Amino acid sequence: MKRIILIVSVSLLLISCGNNSNQDNKESDNTNTPEVVTDDNIETGNNHMRNLHDAMDKMMEDMRQMKHSGDADYDFAMMMKRHHQGSIEMAKIQVDGGSNQKLKDLSQKMIDDQQADIEKLDRFIQGKTPSGNSNYGQRAMEMMTPMGSIKMDGTSLDAMFVSMIIPHHRDAIRMSQEYLKDGKSDEMKKIASKITEQQPKEIEELQHWNH
Repeated sequence: MKRIILIVSVSLLLISCGNNSNQDNKESDNTNTPEVVTDDNIETGNNHMRNLHDAMDKMMEDMRQMKHSGDADYDFAMMMKRHHQGSIEMAKIQVDGGSNQKLKDLSQKMIDDQQADIEKLDRFIQGKTPSGNSNYGQRAMEMMTPMGSIKMDGTSLDAMFVSMIIPHHRDAIRMSQEYLKDGKSDEMKKIASKITEQQPKEIEELQHWNH
């Protein structure tokens, strides 16, 4: 009888150890697997991550609602102003809540550079009477990455910011390249050219933020 009890006890102990080992392996696997964030599973307790998501979502909605004038210069200015505003809001969240100093410094540079662009865009918009029949605005909107297609890494605010701002930058580059096909304003073409030259370099820095 004692032998039976001993055998049962040992069996239970081995099962318990096996379960703990499996759990440890699962936790180890999860450590190396980025958490893909969607509208349904953003951590409600992390206000920075929620605000980051909402800032980009608002920017996209504002751009979708914009009426295109047919003037490529004017439409580029209007669209890029909204696009820059979204980037600035996202960068401010990263500066405020991020952990990686390299990312915080890069984010502050984005804020400074794009705020300077917005001031130029505003002056152009205020002094411009749009005219023309260009379909640039429609073409540019078709280049925008849908919110649902962006794989947001929810393992940290730093990772989520990078996973969102890279496609955001790529959209700006495509929009600027497309504008340069139709654009007539030297001032707007300078801004578009600056974006096509500067933002690929920022993307490269973002891709190596944790190295």
